[in-house]
Amino acid sequence: MAVKQVWVYPNDGSPPCLKSEYRAPETPHKGYTILNDLPDFVSPLDGKLYSGRAGLREHNKRHDVVPVADLKGLPYLQSNSDTRSTQEKRADAADRKQQIINQVNRYVR
Repeated sequence: MAVKQVWVYPNDGSPPCLKSEYRAPETPHKGYTILNDLPDFVSPLDGKLYSGRAGLREHNKRHDVVPVADLKGLPYLQSNSDTRSTQEKRADAADRKQQIINQVNRYVR
């Protein structure tokens, strides 16, 4: 029975070697990282002032929203992802055209 060998290919350009012989480069930062609190912000949804991470969590929970940063890695919404039927699309288009006609006539007459 053959023994499985695992090779490591470092990102720094050094030659590949067996995992048992590999020594990871030392990181310059040792210890804990302390993050500053988030700055205060005014909600575009309700106009209230929220402060820090606790305020952001409260805001998100109250309005059922998520920060854009949490969406990183999710697939983008495709432009052809409209799941309405053709009849529904035509009805919406006709309704939208009628609304535009009504607005134009309102200001022209």
